[in-house]
Amino acid sequence: DLADPSLALRLAVVAAERRLPIQRASLARLAAAPRRVPIPWPATLRQSLVRVLAAGAPAVDALEALERYGLLRHLLPEWRAVANKPQRNAYHRYTVDRHLLETAARAAARAERTARPDLVLLGCLLHDIGKGYPGDHVEVGAELARAMGERMGLPPEDQERLGRLVRLHLLLPDVATRRDLGDPATIAHVAAQVEDRETLEALACLAEADGRATGPAAWTPWKAGLVRDLVAATAAVLRGE
Repeated sequence: DLADPSLALRLAVVAAERRLPIQRASLARLAAAPRRVPIPWPATLRQSLVRVLAAGAPAVDALEALERYGLLRHLLPEWRAVANKPQRNAYHRYTVDRHLLETAARAAARAERTARPDLVLLGCLLHDIGKGYPGDHVEVGAELARAMGERMGLPPEDQERLGRLVRLHLLLPDVATRRDLGDPATIAHVAAQVEDRETLEALACLAEADGRATGPAAWTPWKAGLVRDLVAATAAVLRGE
């Protein structure tokens, strides 16, 4: 049924998992078919999005193919605001939309080892979505992510966690490179922000994927080591040590 809103994502899943291109004729037929995205999304639609992201690098080509025919922005209207949008600094090698896809792709393998790989991958996909709108992209993006999570059918606690991942996605690299990691107050500050170990491990995954997707100058061995030390110290505090 071409009107099935999950069909495009299910096609992307097959293409990404089997490393196959999607035929233009298929994309054109999907784009021309009348379809309505139910709100909230049925679980199968959300699961298809997570599954294609979990495929890693091949997901980039599959989702970009959907976007070329307007199929991704039909599911995620906010995507229109970041499509082909240039970055504001020279560290970035990709446009905002491509950076979001690359971040999710680079997080896929590590996300599987976290408590909630689905939220980690969605957080990666949306962490810079606020760059398409006026204002602080972190705060704006957090509100957008919460709203998008609600539309995707996530329960309220997952909507909040998704928004928190977007709001805090710069916390670990910023603190690691700008604050004294030997100061207990620094570690206490981070622990108070992340609140629990599940969020900490999700942010650690997001920070590394974000840095690697930005460019070689954004994720150096020095920076990776600092973030690793910060995560270890924060985890100890969260354990009560």
